[in-house]
Amino acid sequence: QYREAGVLLYRDYPIKDMLAQCMGTVKDKGKARQMPIHYGSPEYHFQTVSSPLATQLPQAAGAGYAFRLEGQDRIVCCFFGEGAASEGDTHAGMNFASTLGCQTLFVCRNNGFAISTPATEQYK
Repeated sequence: QYREAGVLLYRDYPIKDMLAQCMGTVKDKGKARQMPIHYGSPEYHFQTVSSPLATQLPQAAGAGYAFRLEGQDRIVCCFFGEGAASEGDTHAGMNFASTLGCQTLFVCRNNGFAISTPATEQYK
C-alpha cells in the first residue's frame, strides 16, 4: 500500500520488515512475492494492494460485508487515489458497500494526479 505505509508504521510495524519487503530480501515475510512497497501483514491486519487501479475497492466491500455477516465490531478502511475514480471497480465497490451495508470506509487521497496524469486531463 504505497499510499498508506504510515498506517503500518503507526501500528508499530517494524521498519526492518518494511525494508526487507521493499528490497525482496530473505527476511521478507512475503518471500519476495509482492512488488516493492506492496506491504502486507496478517498480524497487523493489513492486506496487500492489487496493482491495477481500483481493484481493491470491491475486495474491501466484500471484506466489510463479511464483517457485517459475522457480527464483528470492526471495519475495512480502503485507501485509493482519485485516478481510481475513473475505473468501474470504484463504482461497483462503492455501490456494493452501500446497498449491502458493508462495514467499509473508503478514503480517497486526492493529490491532483492519477499516477502521472494531472486531474485536469483525466476529467474532461
